[in-house]
Amino acid sequence: MKVANDLGYGAVKAVIDGKEIKFPSVFTIEREQDIASPIEFDDRSQKDVYMNDFLSHMDVTISSSAIKTPGRFLIGQNAVEQNLPLTHFDINDYAGKSESDYSLILTLSMIAGAAVEEEYKKGNDLSEPIKTKVKMATALPIKEGSNIDTKNMYRERYTATKHQVTFHNFKNPIVVSIEFEKVLVATEGESAQFFISTNQNKELTEGIKADFVAHYQELFDKNNSKELEEIITNLIHAKNAISIDIGAGTVDIVTLINGKPLVVASFSLSEGYDNALEEAIDVLRDKRYNFSSVAELKEFLASEPSPLSRARYNAVQDIVYAQLEPFCDRIVDEVSRALRKAGADIQVVFVHGGGSIPMKDHTQLRTKLEAKLKSYNGGYTVPIIWIPAKFAQTLNRDGLVYVVEHA
Repeated sequence: MKVANDLGYGAVKAVIDGKEIKFPSVFTIEREQDIASPIEFDDRSQKDVYMNDFLSHMDVTISSSAIKTPGRFLIGQNAVEQNLPLTHFDINDYAGKSESDYSLILTLSMIAGAAVEEEYKKGNDLSEPIKTKVKMATALPIKEGSNIDTKNMYRERYTATKHQVTFHNFKNPIVVSIEFEKVLVATEGESAQFFISTNQNKELTEGIKADFVAHYQELFDKNNSKELEEIITNLIHAKNAISIDIGAGTVDIVTLINGKPLVVASFSLSEGYDNALEEAIDVLRDKRYNFSSVAELKEFLASEPSPLSRARYNAVQDIVYAQLEPFCDRIVDEVSRALRKAGADIQVVFVHGGGSIPMKDHTQLRTKLEAKLKSYNGGYTVPIIWIPAKFAQTLNRDGLVYVVEHA
């Protein structure tokens, strides 16, 4: 089994043997009163529908010396739908993903669930233990991933032992044994930038081109299409570039000089888009808007308001986006630190990650970054390119796919 695993604070984005997977980075620790009766089906077609989307129904216990957190867990979408208290990564915790049991709980459950789906499709007997060997590429934030001891420790949590995941969805449990043959640990942002520079995806290239044309018409001759295509090629393959990955819990700023990551000029900001939303919730509560969590606020902002609720929706949106500007300033401060450490001219800055999508049109981040880059570039403009929303949240994953396929 080949696994490209981008384990985000907000969502797990993965590709397993060519299948794309995405689910919320949450789980519920079940209490005795929360345990549901085993699933039963009226007919084969009902069972097929359930098993073909088995990753949305994960109910597991995990036996592994790498995990200290005890319990029976509902994973991802299944946890969200049960309306029980959710456990998620602590975005304020300095320990990070490498030390958290949550990383392994989510990853092992996902791999085991994918193995069950595959065995069912093959028509194999699920009453017998399923054994799977895994080669995985994953990533850590720059702060963790740039430390070789941390990377080795995280890798060994997977490779040093065998892991057993038991699914309790049915009367008879399904057992999956997982052995990691190889685990490659990259750094977030680096794998995304790697995918940009090596990509063969026409849609991504066209998206980069569209963003450049929309914001930097002064940098090219509108009547010279050949010149424009050459500029876009140069941007995509720029040797000196900065990648800003705005996630839910961190912002990873990776500086590439001569095509290679420069660790001393690459930083993780220990807060992300969800931290900014937490600050917005405090303001919303002061104004008597009742939001109990970041997840609830994000769901509200992602919804399509009805005519009756549009005024309230717009008011909440305005308050939230106003609160994002201090977060933008902190990102710009980290970019400034990276520029000073880099000591070289930067040709382009790429902005991506789930948090970049709402921040593109609702903050002044692009304008603030442009001003900062000019101050390090003799007053000349350095393009700040927003990756299209379709690719923004999966660039790290897509880079990891390439890594695991060619490892």
